Amino acid sequence: MQLNHANLAVDDVAATVDFFQRFLGFTVLVNKNDAFAVLDDGHGFVFNLMVAGKGEAVSYSRNFHLGFFVASEEAVRARHAEFLAGGAAPGEVQKFNRGPTGSVGFYCMTPGGFLIEVASNLASS
Repeated sequence: MQLNHANLAVDDVAATVDFFQRFLGFTVLVNKNDAFAVLDDGHGFVFNLMVAGKGEAVSYSRNFHLGFFVASEEAVRARHAEFLAGGAAPGEVQKFNRGPTGSVGFYCMTPGGFLIEVASNLASS
């Protein structure tokens, strides 16, 4: 079995689509009036964004996030600089004591109201 898609409700589909295109390289497969969009990561994963139901408030736990791994600490720092230059507000790059070697990364809030993480495992010494 393979995970092939996720569906999230967001307050602003258009701004969230733009964020995923600009900063994370997703392409738009479908966009229906900025109410429902299907994004492709180019690696077999499809991400659906849709407006919440009428009267529904969109709210995600503060720990909920989507993680994106890159090849190295240098790649994390380069992505962080791209986010800053592009007008996003990423948190500081941090080292995390997790996994066998630890990792380095940062978090950033999306216009959809949930966090993304960009990280890389550190090389073992």
